[in-house]
Amino acid sequence: MPYEIGPKVATAHPVPGETVRRETVMETVSRRIEGLIRSGELRVGSRLPSEPKLAAMLGVSRSSLREALKGLMFLGLIKARPGYGTYIQSSLGRAVGKHFQWMLLLQEVKYLELYELRKILEPNVAALAARRATKEDIARMEAAIRGMRSSFDRPEQYMAYEMSLHEELAQASKNVAVEAMLRMMYGALAEGRRRTLYLIENFESNFRRHERIFRLVARRDATGARKAVLEDLEYAEALLRQDLEIRDNLRTNFHKPELTSPVERKKPARAAKP
Repeated sequence: MPYEIGPKVATAHPVPGETVRRETVMETVSRRIEGLIRSGELRVGSRLPSEPKLAAMLGVSRSSLREALKGLMFLGLIKARPGYGTYIQSSLGRAVGKHFQWMLLLQEVKYLELYELRKILEPNVAALAARRATKEDIARMEAAIRGMRSSFDRPEQYMAYEMSLHEELAQASKNVAVEAMLRMMYGALAEGRRRTLYLIENFESNFRRHERIFRLVARRDATGARKAVLEDLEYAEALLRQDLEIRDNLRTNFHKPELTSPVERKKPARAAKP
């Protein structure tokens, strides 16, 4: 059955007095590709039809289609494989993670708000991991712990292993929705986490907290793991607050107007020339 394209401009039911917003070409193409996926004519991860055929299927010109596909590619919804064609992404986790980063950059979401969300999610994730982790999950967590232990003198490497441990905990929860959400957050939080590395006075002490989380999960102690993760997040949040305060003070001092020196204040005014 041919795909029903529908109107070229989609709008919500207009409210009297409000201006109806017209869809952009990219929004139109995106919506219609979504319709093709829902109808089964396209599948997730499948190659898009040739440009002439796809333009006809979507009811747009080829030039409009090209511009729209460039935008969708930038958003990470589709990807090009040179020599093979354009494909619908099979996973959007990385793309959405990038959007999270932009939301932080534009201050639509604040770092501290993400930490609040982490405190809601991650203690319960640790409890699930303690109940559901497989031997393979435990082995990957242990590898991350070993990496952290060997990287006290390499902060960036230490942080990479630390985030790997948190990702393995999320995977061990066996909840794909939670795992996807946390992976997106971790990608967005990487810069904020990197900014606080200089505030960690004792990497071994930091490591011991994470090692404790691992031991509790490995022992299937869900209650202990939940509590240990919350304590670690509160410590990480305290570092972030400290960093934000330092940056705010520096910014305030940088923009503070310079005061006239006492010498300048005592200089008499020049007499006007006769």
